[in-house]
Amino acid sequence: MPLMRRVAALAATVAAARQYARQNPEKVNRYADQAAAFVNSRTAGRYRRQVDSALRQVRKETSIPGRSQQAQFGERKTQQYPSYREDRPHEPR
Repeated sequence: MPLMRRVAALAATVAAARQYARQNPEKVNRYADQAAAFVNSRTAGRYRRQVDSALRQVRKETSIPGRSQQAQFGERKTQQYPSYREDRPHEPR
């Protein structure tokens, strides 16, 4: 039974993280970009595909499509992200 409690706790944590990501897409995307830049700098870009895939998943959860062209290694790119997509109903905060 302890395993089931752990699985339930993990599921609740994932649900809370998804809800936070949907409510705060700008913050989540900014932190995801910072984390990706950190990983790419520490690994010299060896895991760029995996990092880009993770960023696409973050964008998908926050309703922001992935960028087709990533910033070059070491370059800082600032971009404003919309808080919602136009093709989905918007829920007021």
